[in-house]
Amino acid sequence: MKQKKLLSLVLSLAMMFSLAAPALAAEETAPVETVTPYTVPADVKDKLVILHTNDTHGHDVAVEGETVGTAGVAALKKDFEAAGATVLLLSAGDFSQGTTLVSLDKGASAVDFMNAAGYNAASLGNHEFDYKIDALKANVEKAGFPVLAANIVVTSTGKPLFGDRVTFDTAIGKVGVFGLDTPETMTKAHPDNVKGLTFYQGEELIKCAQAQVDALKADGCTYIVALSHLGVDPESEPNRSTDVFAKVTGVDLVVDGHSHTEMEGDTAKTVGDALVVSTGEQLNNVGVVITDGTDTKSELVSAAAYTKVDTDVAKIVNDRDAEVSAELNRVFATTEVKLDGNRAPGVRTQETNLGDFAADAILWSARQALGEDKVDVALTNGGGIRATIEAGDITMNTMKTVFPFGNEVATIDLTGAELLEALEAATCSTPTAIGAFPQVAGMSFQIDTSVAYANGAQYPDSTYFAPANPGSRVTDVTVNGEALDLEATYTLATNDFTAAGGDTYGVFLGKSVYKTGVALEDALVNYTREVLGNKITAADYGAPAGRITVKYVGVDGSAWYAQAAKFVMDAGMMSSTGNGFDPDAVVTRATVFQMLYNDQGKPAMADKASFSDVEGKWYADSAAWAESVGLAQGDNGSYAGDRAVTRAELAVILTRYAAAQNMVGAVGDYSAFADAADVASWASEGISFAVGSGVISGKPGNLLDPNGTAVRSELATVMMNYYTKLTAPYEETVVAIDVPATDGVPAHTVPGILTVPAGDGKYPAVVMLHGTGSNKNEAGGGYDMAASAMALSGIASLRIDFMGNGDSTADYINYSYTSANVDAKAAADYLAALDSVDGGKLAVMGWSQGGTNALLAAAKYPQTFKAVITWSGAVRLDDSTGLFGDKTFAQAKAIADKDGAYEMTFDWRDPLQVGKKWFADVASTDVLKETAKIAGPVLAINGDQDTTVTPDNAAAIAEAAKDGRVWMVKGADHTYNVFTGDYSAIGETINVGIGFLEETFNGALEPGSALSVSKYGNVTTTLPVSLFDGAGYEVGDVLSVTVGDTTLEAPYGTAYSNVDNGSVIILPDNSTGTMAIAINMGNFAKTYSVTDETPITFSLKEKAGYLEEYQIRNIDTLRTNDRADYSSDEVFANFRGIVMGNIPEGTLYRSSSPVNPELGRNTYADALAKAAGVKTIIDLADSEEERAGYEGFAQSYASTVDAVALDMGVDFAAEDFNAKLKTGLEYMIAHEGPYLIHCNEGKDRAGFVSALLSALGGGSADQIVEDYMLSYENYYHVEHHSDRWYRIANSNIIKTLCTLTGTTTEAEMKKADLQKAAETYLTEKVGLSAEQVTALLETITTQRAAAQPAA
Repeated sequence: MKQKKLLSLVLSLAMMFSLAAPALAAEETAPVETVTPYTVPADVKDKLVILHTNDTHGHDVAVEGETVGTAGVAALKKDFEAAGATVLLLSAGDFSQGTTLVSLDKGASAVDFMNAAGYNAASLGNHEFDYKIDALKANVEKAGFPVLAANIVVTSTGKPLFGDRVTFDTAIGKVGVFGLDTPETMTKAHPDNVKGLTFYQGEELIKCAQAQVDALKADGCTYIVALSHLGVDPESEPNRSTDVFAKVTGVDLVVDGHSHTEMEGDTAKTVGDALVVSTGEQLNNVGVVITDGTDTKSELVSAAAYTKVDTDVAKIVNDRDAEVSAELNRVFATTEVKLDGNRAPGVRTQETNLGDFAADAILWSARQALGEDKVDVALTNGGGIRATIEAGDITMNTMKTVFPFGNEVATIDLTGAELLEALEAATCSTPTAIGAFPQVAGMSFQIDTSVAYANGAQYPDSTYFAPANPGSRVTDVTVNGEALDLEATYTLATNDFTAAGGDTYGVFLGKSVYKTGVALEDALVNYTREVLGNKITAADYGAPAGRITVKYVGVDGSAWYAQAAKFVMDAGMMSSTGNGFDPDAVVTRATVFQMLYNDQGKPAMADKASFSDVEGKWYADSAAWAESVGLAQGDNGSYAGDRAVTRAELAVILTRYAAAQNMVGAVGDYSAFADAADVASWASEGISFAVGSGVISGKPGNLLDPNGTAVRSELATVMMNYYTKLTAPYEETVVAIDVPATDGVPAHTVPGILTVPAGDGKYPAVVMLHGTGSNKNEAGGGYDMAASAMALSGIASLRIDFMGNGDSTADYINYSYTSANVDAKAAADYLAALDSVDGGKLAVMGWSQGGTNALLAAAKYPQTFKAVITWSGAVRLDDSTGLFGDKTFAQAKAIADKDGAYEMTFDWRDPLQVGKKWFADVASTDVLKETAKIAGPVLAINGDQDTTVTPDNAAAIAEAAKDGRVWMVKGADHTYNVFTGDYSAIGETINVGIGFLEETFNGALEPGSALSVSKYGNVTTTLPVSLFDGAGYEVGDVLSVTVGDTTLEAPYGTAYSNVDNGSVIILPDNSTGTMAIAINMGNFAKTYSVTDETPITFSLKEKAGYLEEYQIRNIDTLRTNDRADYSSDEVFANFRGIVMGNIPEGTLYRSSSPVNPELGRNTYADALAKAAGVKTIIDLADSEEERAGYEGFAQSYASTVDAVALDMGVDFAAEDFNAKLKTGLEYMIAHEGPYLIHCNEGKDRAGFVSALLSALGGGSADQIVEDYMLSYENYYHVEHHSDRWYRIANSNIIKTLCTLTGTTTEAEMKKADLQKAAETYLTEKVGLSAEQVTALLETITTQRAAAQPAA
């Protein structure tokens, strides 16, 4: 069906199109957000501003666009102070550990930086305990600000380890600040570093926090801030900020840390009394909280938005950075691959290549110390791996960044049962990230996450619990290839933190630990040097080794998406995330393209993506693939792989993928969905296809939810639908045609690609000939696109390689006009011999010199080729073409005659050896003379900006041919802009050719269908306008239209007013680029029962049969939307009072829309309504939702008065029209005048209703006609009482009045009783009672007081 055709005509080009949304609005991707530089608000004077940071982890150096840096924080503080605010700069912990910038001197530098920036207070984080307690105490003593942790007490004294709270006098009063640190520090820090300390947790932690609040309030504090390094991650329950402050009262603000979560502004959490905020991590943002003590606002200031730095602080930071770099940045090795040290997904959720590398190094190092056969396996906690190693050089700084804690390699002996317990406990929250997650060497195991972790006894001095059922989640454990023996003893290499029972490894407590004395970073260095030869290769660590298998069963078998989830996972299209199948997880661009890349079998990519933001990303290969096939173009050089995808974007992506795969579905009508209006124009085509094909269905409530974020369950479902509901539209076959020696051309084989529509049939076919030095695919895949589109239109094709081009093994020196004729005829004979091809309907098509060859082949073989298409066909290959460089044609020919060939060079391909036969053929051939011999029609297409084969070539071809025609593609170059990323020109070129072939061979265009139906019943078809252009259909032609089983005749016009009311018109829909069919003032879809399955066929009935009438009626070009082109506001707005019969002045008005800004007249109509004192508006055009949605509506006068929105169609005879009219008139009766009646233009619907009321009010036929035609005078400058004026009146208002009065002529109508006819119409058609008609008459004939200008 033609609904399938549009997919190819437009979407076969989609594999070249970009994907983004309102850049569809051009990547059909959503537009890239521009970052506005941050400035301090103007109203902060005498307010309290709290600047806050958390989890900075040594990222103190300012990097523009990435990290604000401590110098940036200091600058922002000064900016706020300069604006008159009281500023408190606070940290929620984890400031002294991370990069080597701060970890190399155990956090001392971090304190120096914070002192310089002017921090006022900080809480401790768990990583402050990564160094020995003496180092921490030294840092606290050095700090020029209070370091707070109320819940950490010395066990022996019960007193806080350091400070607990502090107060500040501020512009809003006394402010109290207290600190809390996560009790996970007991297990996340080395046990030696927390020995002798108690960390309150659970209820004790809540009591501690409440006690701090109570003490601060007792001290007179009116605003209380908690610096809470507790986080919000599930693994931290029940000691999270969200747990604690849900039960603590009196806290105004919680500055959170630990979980590295962004919570600010719209994403901030309100827990209990408190606003909970957090900046994420690594100084990517600075948190800003502004309060006057009553109203509090928060926001994140990103590194992209704030780039200022305090120069003094910057010098301190940068000087230290230079010292560290000099010390550690000596390169000792390289890595070919990125080693993944990301948190999640990464080392805390799954096996990674960095985890393998680290565990291998630990195992090797331990065996070096104890003996090769003395150590069985190795394990290191993923949370101890703190950085990714990018591909490239490796320094000591690299290794110290990965393992910054100063731990060393250690070993312990344990039983198989204890090892199993350790693995089970360390994966207790998997797939949710956990720092204990084991990266291993020498062993393998699986984790079944469908089994819930059951808590056993709590480990001593720990927040973690032993597993109640070891082996229920962790299964299939092997050690060096053998099944784990629960009773055997194994030697495990690990780090001394884990060996001492850190993290979840409570089962190791009390074990005898052997410390090798080798630091973890040194183990990595030594392993890299001695085992890997200072080079980490892709062969060794290009991907995880498969030691750990995480089985995310997480698909509920009874869930609606279960079948789809299994389908995509079984097919390898989608895999589990760190959270299992995660059906509600948001789908990103990278997810979608990775899925499609998986679907294609992950083809190896020779070239990297050109995007600036994919290097080293997990989706780098799929991004390169998506770019290479044209599915993703990006935006401003970025791939934006992490941006969420909406359901509309997903529909567009899959529609384009379908086109790239040549899959066929149905274009559907989604207008019945309740939120159809929410579909953006750039997504309409994709949504139509996805809905029509059954790829995407609605949600509860009859919703499409096009702008809702797509989730994984939806993605899986649409992919299952994609493969179960779409079909392939044609078959492509690579062919080889053996050609014997002919006419001096040596025997050779012609390679080609045969494309035949699916199904049975005798299809017309075309042979495609390429241009100089090109191949069967042609420039930018232009012939590939053409073959696909033609196949979907029921036209077979065979695109071939000439001798020495593409896949041809022949010598190019033998290529000539003669050989091209031979090859074209051989291809045609091959086609004619196929059962699926009609050998009597063959055409030949050529691009550039291929166009020349097409003309010559058609001239030589008139019985074979019945039609010709040239794309930039050249009639001369002389000096003007530039083919011969600095030589003339004669000079080049002389060289060929002497040497046997001339070397033709190009800037886009290797040189070609052009033989003397080619020169002889060119010199002896008059292309135009040969063209004159062609019996069939010739269509010469050219780009009007083609400087290689100029447009005059096409004109010459058409003039020389017996039946020739030119089509000029505006704005197109020699390649039809195929390399610019804009495929509209080549799409037009292809469609014009298809229309030409369909009309030539079939006498009609292939059936189309309804792409959409407007609320007025106008049908937009799937047939591109360019098909009509190619078929030679022009404005003024009369076409035969078959709609289902009904055939009618209608003119080809440009506006509804080109025909009488009630008549059919065929016209372009400029919004879609396709043809539409409508009834002027009627409902075509309803009249002819059109659905999206109804075939609609067009053919030529009479050339120019309506042209004269069209020229008289075509007035749309006379209207503008420029006020300057009209004599007054009233004329421009088509605003006037209706004063005739018994209708007095000041009672009834009509106009264009005062609310719809489309025509630019709304503000004028609105102002005139206000001046007239209008009190009630009858809006015939809009729904309530449409009215409210118009820009500026809320500020309009129209929004302040009584109004009824009727959303009426344009078919005056329709029951729905009259039902809505009844509603409007009843509203009019019930409300006070003056009244304003309007539609969009105030011309047709408003004209009909005004005429009806005028007749009821006693207006004469002449008065009604004059008032009606005034709209045409106002809008189109139609001259009063001109021939055009009378023609329009006769076909519109006079015809309407005849219908109203039941007469057939104007003379009879004028004798009729119009008032009586109006009363009858209102009772019998509209459904008003006689009493209501009387009330309506009184309403419109009652004299109003003189209008007063509205306030």
